This record gives sequence, structure tokens and C-alpha cells, in this order.
Amino acid sequence: MSRRRIAAVLASCAALLVAPHALPAQATTPSHDVAAAPSTAVVHPLIQGVVVDQAGKPVDDVMVQATRADGTPQASAQTYASNREDGPQHGYFFVEVTKGSYTLTLSKKGYKTVEYDAGTISRRGQKISMGEIVIKKLAAATTTKASLTKATVNTKQHGETTVTVSSKDAKPLGDVEIREGKHVVGEATLRKSNRGTVTIELDKLPKGAYVLKAYFLGTSAFKASVSKSFTLTVVKARH
Repeated sequence: MSRRRIAAVLASCAALLVAPHALPAQATTPSHDVAAAPSTAVVHPLIQGVVVDQAGKPVDDVMVQATRADGTPQASAQTYASNREDGPQHGYFFVEVTKGSYTLTLSKKGYKTVEYDAGTISRRGQKISMGEIVIKKLAAATTTKASLTKATVNTKQHGETTVTVSSKDAKPLGDVEIREGKHVVGEATLRKSNRGTVTIELDKLPKGAYVLKAYFLGTSAFKASVSKSFTLTVVKARH
């Protein structure tokens, strides 16, 4: 063997002694920083829907309680505005439950508590959609105040009364009457443009003193109320 070939063989052996041995592919140690994703996501059964009032308006912040047939509370949630491509869906809720039959109880201050039969969950991943379910808004309390433009008029003049009906929730709408006892001597309707205050022209009345009250008749949204009494004096007109 020539000296050149002997040198080449010796160089190759030296390289094998110095180079580290590579692990086989199947023996590679897995990383503990990244967890393997599950093959299928766990899907819990749920009950969902949208809560609206008697006018069909979605209502947020309603407490929704899901209760099992044996009376055991299972889950609860509040209605909210869910994200949708076409805009938020107010009044939406969902509750995650297990297998069983359920009743939903809806409650919110200022609304009548109501229960709905939500049906039965019988399989994994089942979804019950309730659609729109109604919670009725209670009629709001009102206060009625009234005052005369003039405390004294003559028999040829109309008396005039300003009536204000107020509520904490909104400006009440509805009918107002001015009465002496059971006799109506003036009336008007509170409209949105009135913003809770209306001026009512009274009937012409004979000479005398009339103890009057203003009555707000109420609606499904607002409770009726009555003002304190006030006195209109009618004198004989001079010729």
C-alpha cells in the first residue's frame, strides 16, 4: 500500500473517533413545552336562547338559572350581548349542563320572575335552543303633580291645569283626567313629545269652589297615580 493511501485511511479513522453518534429518529426526546392537541374537543351539552320583554326587546343582565327535575340547581348565567358578524345579539344566554331534565328560571329587578320547561338533555354534546323567551317588565311606579294656571276664573273662562307625571324609568305616556269627585272636567293624553308634562284646559264651570285632582290612568308599562287635591274658584262673570 502506498504511503498516500495509508495516510487517507488513518485520517478517516480519526474522524470516526471524534464525531458524536447521532440518535435515531425514533429515540428523539419529546419537548415538554408544547402539549399535544386532543384528537377531538370536549363538547358539553348546553341550553341557549334569547330573553326579550313583552314588546320583543332583548333584555341584558337577566339571571338565568337551570334547575334539574329534582330541584337541584345545575348552572346559571346572565344574558349579555354576544358577538356576531351582523352585530351584537343582546339578551343572549347559554348554560352548560349535564344529562337530565331542566327548568329555566328568569329573574331581574323590575321584571316578573318566570319559569320555562327547557326539555331533556340525553346525549353528549346536545344543544337545546329555546329561541326567544319572554320576561315581562313590571309596570313602573309614577308620581302625578298638578297646579292651576289661575286659582280663580269666572264663569265665562276655562280653568287651566298643568300636570306632570314622572317615573324613575322613563317619561310616562298615557291618559290624564282632571276630576271633581267622579266627574271629569278635563282630559288629555301624554305623548312622547310632552316629556311628561301636559297643560289641560278645563270645562267652563258654574260659580262655586271645586276641589279637583289629576289622575294618570296608567298603562301596561306605568302604574296609575293621582295628584294631591287643589281648589279652583269660579266667580260670576261681570256683564
